Amino acid sequence: MTHWFHRNPLKATAPQDFDVRKVAMKSDFSKIMGDLRQARRTLLATFTDPSASTETMEKASGAYFSLLLGLINAPSPKSAETPKKENASESQSGDKTDGDKTETLSGEVDQKLKTFFRFKWSQSLWISRPPVVQEDAEYELVNMGVNVGIWYTKHAARISDKQDINMDDAKEVLRSLKIAAGIFKEFKDNRVGRLLVEGDKTSDLDPRILDCYITCCQAEAQEVTLARAVEMKHSHHLISSLSNDTASFFQRADGHLKALDQEVVLKWRKYLQLKQAFYKAYAYCYHGETLLGKEKCGDAIKCLTESEALSEKCFSLCKEYMSTKGAGSTVRPHEHNFYQRLQRQIRFTLDKLKRENSFIYFQKVPEVVPDMDLKATYGLVEPEVYSVPDINPSWTSTIYTGFNVSKNVENNKKGKKPQKDVDVVPVKEPDIKVTRGSDCTIS
Repeated sequence: MTHWFHRNPLKATAPQDFDVRKVAMKSDFSKIMGDLRQARRTLLATFTDPSASTETMEKASGAYFSLLLGLINAPSPKSAETPKKENASESQSGDKTDGDKTETLSGEVDQKLKTFFRFKWSQSLWISRPPVVQEDAEYELVNMGVNVGIWYTKHAARISDKQDINMDDAKEVLRSLKIAAGIFKEFKDNRVGRLLVEGDKTSDLDPRILDCYITCCQAEAQEVTLARAVEMKHSHHLISSLSNDTASFFQRADGHLKALDQEVVLKWRKYLQLKQAFYKAYAYCYHGETLLGKEKCGDAIKCLTESEALSEKCFSLCKEYMSTKGAGSTVRPHEHNFYQRLQRQIRFTLDKLKRENSFIYFQKVPEVVPDMDLKATYGLVEPEVYSVPDINPSWTSTIYTGFNVSKNVENNKKGKKPQKDVDVVPVKEPDIKVTRGSDCTIS
């Protein structure tokens, strides 16, 4: 199923050493910077393996984010000198504090440490535009978070590429897509607005791009649910309802990209549009079966002819998708067995309906396609709630006062030579080989 999913490339970033040798007054701050540097390298290395476990990614991203929050939520020098006492949550749970932790998630925040390092990131949809540089640790957090979300979508695609997908695999694919949707939603709703500089239009930090990622993940998760319903031979009504709902998800995802730079998003849009046409065809195909069960053979035939037309539209969109320039590896969805199986089913069902109508029903085929008043009540997918981890407990008031944020950073920046412009390092993603014979069967 890898070649059934379009995937934008992972974001690339410039190396970051978190060098504080000229400003750190104590070795404990240098140590935590070393931990931060190593955590970043570990997370970047994890991106290169889409087959790694979700537990590995969760551990790597959580370790880095919790350390990075120490820069983002650095307390003002004054508050750092006065350690907080037991906070409310610790008091309620009965846990004790050593009096050295600083409650950095509230109160006055020191911007000097937050903006001390420069972070350089490419954008997943930009193939010819230069990366963006900002001196903002929040910018690093958001871009890295989006990359984690993209990794989960690639992880789901890699698992679904197996020849025989079992139930555990299907659950893993479904969960990965729900996690990805939750990650994109968390960073869009709660982190992008905290950036010191607003993100560029059509960048990964554009809320419309993040909305598209969220909705696309939901749509693809619905595909897994639908594949299971088909495999288990659930009712035609349920399958047509799920198909119609899945098509609507892809339509909404495409809608988020309409007002953006089409040179950047057009290839992605073609993918969303072909998926919408495909699942609309699926919905009409199974809705026709439902109408036949109600002895409405004429209406059923009209549904199947509409399904056939949408399937042909999907085929044309597949060709357009392949010829459109843009981000992401080009796949060949119309050559996939999942697409070809629907083609066979449409032809078989339409022939059957025509025979039934000529021998039994003798009903007139209407000129207008019957309305599909369908709303799925089962199998609907929502993003899995994601929260950025709490700040690492290693960040203590002693660490901050040892760094002497206000004085050392300010003095160090006076007459400081501009930092060298370092190129971003592309993520080495494994090649994907075409597997035309794979299917979406869930055993």
